[in-house]
Amino acid sequence: MTIPNPEAPQQEEETPLYCISLDRLDELNRSAITLLAARRSPLSPSMMKEDHELDNPQELLDEIADYCDDMEEFISSNMPIQEIIFRTMLARRNEPISLTDLHQELTERWATPVRPIHISLRNLARILDSDDYYGFARA
Repeated sequence: MTIPNPEAPQQEEETPLYCISLDRLDELNRSAITLLAARRSPLSPSMMKEDHELDNPQELLDEIADYCDDMEEFISSNMPIQEIIFRTMLARRNEPISLTDLHQELTERWATPVRPIHISLRNLARILDSDDYYGFARA
């Protein structure tokens, strides 16, 4: 039996980082503009434009982060898990987020007694890695 050496440096298992990949959305033949435009706030400046006038997904992403992050109804615990993850990434300006942080966000912030969210890190990674709608990708 091996006894761990308390003086030996503990190696933390690296957790993958995830983001929304605009390239992945293209591969999936999904319109990033359409996907993002549907999640804008009524206060977003681009709401003054027609949808066909929108042409820059990064601008929409930044606008969503600026105008939706503080909206109470932007993320709700009764949304599907993938939608919560997608909106969490949008609110964070699509900065890569670790699997561990996403897991904590889901299980600590959005789980409720009415809708508990019990998911392992492994199953969460499987959901993200098999996504073919939101464009989730390892960063």
